[in-house]
Amino acid sequence: MKRKQVIFVAALAAIVVACCPCRKGTQANKPLTETTWSVVEWGGQPFDAGENYTLVLFEDGDRFGGRGDCNSIMGTYKLSGKNKLELSAVASTRAFCPNQTQEDQYIQELSKVDAYQINGDLLSLMSDGKTIMVLQAQAPSDTE
Repeated sequence: MKRKQVIFVAALAAIVVACCPCRKGTQANKPLTETTWSVVEWGGQPFDAGENYTLVLFEDGDRFGGRGDCNSIMGTYKLSGKNKLELSAVASTRAFCPNQTQEDQYIQELSKVDAYQINGDLLSLMSDGKTIMVLQAQAPSDTE
């Protein structure tokens, strides 16, 4: 009898964990464009971006924008083939940031992107088949 209870509790726990809507990457795929993406992993390590380190690919004009540590970033993008993405002319405003080195590295990393993959609300940016960073779709604000 005790064995049945343990199996039941284990199965119930597995179902709850598998169905939890709070898990990252379990939602329907977000659209690549017109979604505000925020960095949650960089260089294989968790990354707390706060309100910074965002990226938005605009549908009109093949342009992108976002934010580094304290500067706005911008540039153009090109989609080609299956999941091929090229970010070019990456630039930023030039206010001095407390973590300027990290922001400069962010801009350099974006320039290396050649592919992407979306899994639910997670966007992986890749270069030469390796993931550079993972971004998560931000929830729409109440003002939108």
